[in-house]
Amino acid sequence: MSLYRHRRRSLLVLAAAACVAVSTMGMLGASAAVWPATAGSGAAAVKAPTALPHTRLAAAVTKMYATMYFSRSEITAADACTPDDTGIARLDTTVAPYLRSLRMSGTGSLVTGKTRKTATNCTHNGDTLNASWAQATSLAQTYGWHFVSATATYPADITSLPPIKQQAETCGSANTLDKHGLPGAHGLIAYPGAGGLPTSVQAKYGARCFAWGRQYDKSGTTTTAMGTTAPYWQFTRVFDGGPCNDPAAACYTMPAQGSPRYATPAELIALVDALRPGQWLTLQSYILVTGKNPPYTHNGTRWNCKSANPDLHWTNDVERYCYTDFQQVVQAIKARGITVTDPLTVGVAFGRPATYP
Repeated sequence: MSLYRHRRRSLLVLAAAACVAVSTMGMLGASAAVWPATAGSGAAAVKAPTALPHTRLAAAVTKMYATMYFSRSEITAADACTPDDTGIARLDTTVAPYLRSLRMSGTGSLVTGKTRKTATNCTHNGDTLNASWAQATSLAQTYGWHFVSATATYPADITSLPPIKQQAETCGSANTLDKHGLPGAHGLIAYPGAGGLPTSVQAKYGARCFAWGRQYDKSGTTTTAMGTTAPYWQFTRVFDGGPCNDPAAACYTMPAQGSPRYATPAELIALVDALRPGQWLTLQSYILVTGKNPPYTHNGTRWNCKSANPDLHWTNDVERYCYTDFQQVVQAIKARGITVTDPLTVGVAFGRPATYP
């Protein structure tokens, strides 16, 4: 056989192998559209993508993405820091299994410097218990959850801190998540919402160690263009609790903390329906509640989710939302075939790096 014919045959074999590889990758991509990888494979998948940024962007514009984000991974409610599951859809025993039944998983955030080894951390004036490292690890291993940073200590004004502490709150927090083996750590940093946008911190540290910095926006929708626009903010919409939406009802004018009005499922489903290829919807929950609140002694949160009419649902705190309404929104996401995934996966698809220092 001549040298020319030998080279020609080798090239043909290589070409055929390449076609098989491309076909296989396409099949894997289709099958993984909604159901997330396991914690181990998810971590491996985002560390070494082979596609070039422009190739990833081209693929991303054909898909719609969503993230079911759970702020500070709030496991359940408490009364003066004593656990009370009454009327609560617990994150670990109710919400995570429900999402898995739909072949979805969640993304939680952790305040890494306050997260404890096995015990929950009491926050929100003694009304809420945040996940421990052990609980976060269990959610990752059992249900394929990913975890991002809510900074190291959740400072009220991160911009006023000296540079070494700004770095510890941001990049240091991501490194702590890495050390605990949780996947997706560098996908997002969720700065405390009450302090305004820390643009200088995001530009100097956040964008260097995370794919995205969280920014609240009513649309909750991030576009592919935002993945190439420094300092790489993304938009997040909250499942807002608040006074009910029926002007004739007494709950319409009730006092509430943090939100002027309860977000109806129809309002949030409208965002789902408006989503287009090349866009990513992030919906943030805190604690999901059912029925009517128990007679707490110290806990001041109240709610009523008993009516069949969502316009009569109410909570007196933005951080409580009716579980049945949450389920309606999740079902709408499933019905549209939207890819539910974590912020780092979307970041890579939208052109952000896959690995960070």
